Amino acid sequence: MINLKKLRLSTGLALGLVGALAGAMAIPANARAETEITFYHYQTGNFKALRAIFDEFEAANPDIKVKDVFAQSRQITGVLQAALAAERPVDIATVIGKNISFFLNNTNAVDMVEASKGDTAWLEAYLPNFLDLGRSGDAIYAIPHAYGTPMIYYNKDIFKKAGLDPQTPPATWDAFLEMGTTIMDKTGMAGGAHLQASMGDYGTMVMVNNAGATYLNAEGTRAEFDTPDGIAALQNWQDMATSGMMPIASDKDWGTAFMAGQMGMYITSSAALRGFNAASKDKFELGVANYPLFGDKPRRVSNSGAALMLYAPEGARRDASMALLRFISQKPIANRWARESGYMPLVKDPLSDPDMKAYVDSFPLVAPVIAQMADTVPTNVWPAKGTLEAQTIIRAMLDELWAAERPAAEIVPEAVAAVNASLSPNF
Repeated sequence: MINLKKLRLSTGLALGLVGALAGAMAIPANARAETEITFYHYQTGNFKALRAIFDEFEAANPDIKVKDVFAQSRQITGVLQAALAAERPVDIATVIGKNISFFLNNTNAVDMVEASKGDTAWLEAYLPNFLDLGRSGDAIYAIPHAYGTPMIYYNKDIFKKAGLDPQTPPATWDAFLEMGTTIMDKTGMAGGAHLQASMGDYGTMVMVNNAGATYLNAEGTRAEFDTPDGIAALQNWQDMATSGMMPIASDKDWGTAFMAGQMGMYITSSAALRGFNAASKDKFELGVANYPLFGDKPRRVSNSGAALMLYAPEGARRDASMALLRFISQKPIANRWARESGYMPLVKDPLSDPDMKAYVDSFPLVAPVIAQMADTVPTNVWPAKGTLEAQTIIRAMLDELWAAERPAAEIVPEAVAAVNASLSPNF
């Protein structure tokens, strides 16, 4: 759990009145003048599903209108910063998980516990480990919304061609490397790859954390993956490249190759499941498995994706925003969003919802995603200063690892030292 409170600005923590649930619990009479709230997001392929939820909420709360503002995922951080700095209306914002500390340090996000004014049952609906990313003591500044978890996607037809059992995907990293090399040797196709994501930052984080190392300290101000476990994890990534099983390419290229049936395995977000399933139709049989383990270490996978932060000023806009947040946190709505978007279900016991259980029964490829929810840990967050430089260093570290002129034992400590130098203004 990160200590967000000490990064928090001291201003802008006004208490909000409790918003009402849609339907039976309507907006109070003194807030019945039509209120427009502005919701920033980066959903493209999932926009219809998101807008449908907004429309349903508006139908139940006819005095509230939800205006959505779209920006590409790579641009949402800058767009949101600019809107807040210019004091344009921002009521609810989609914030990339690793940037939450930055927004807490530089903006006036609202504590949702305080805004709930004691009625926090809606927050308790979420799995506690999914709330940890935005938790600081008793305060919660961000709630999960579009979280993914990295899964192994594999082509069962290629497994058969390589003489591998299509019902037995790799459970460990040793097996992943061995099977990937077999695929390359027997079929001539790429054996497998592991997503990089965001300058290699997220991919590195997932790999070293799962190996038992610590990517960043609790405050996000120091990199700490220059340990034996962290170095071993990144040596593994180098071995994937030097063996030839993983072509040096981008996430987009790897995803395209996998969907075209030209790669045996690809580790990427659970959010890709629906797209991969559609792409595999009439081409190959798709398999899905949990993230590989490093030996006997427990699985620890950092979530990808984004959370929601509250910025609405005290008054009608905050009341309306809280009503919307409560609405989307209801299990049937949250589960429907997960089914239609491909993101993880985020509420407790999702299969107690008959619609969700029927969905999993009809689409068993999603079952490993739900099983891995318990292994999900909060993504590491970067501090306010030096982040871009640090991520650029990590990108260069991966390039050098894959060039394989030196081993990870020499490359990684140098990179960690350089990252920490760039983060030193935060110490």
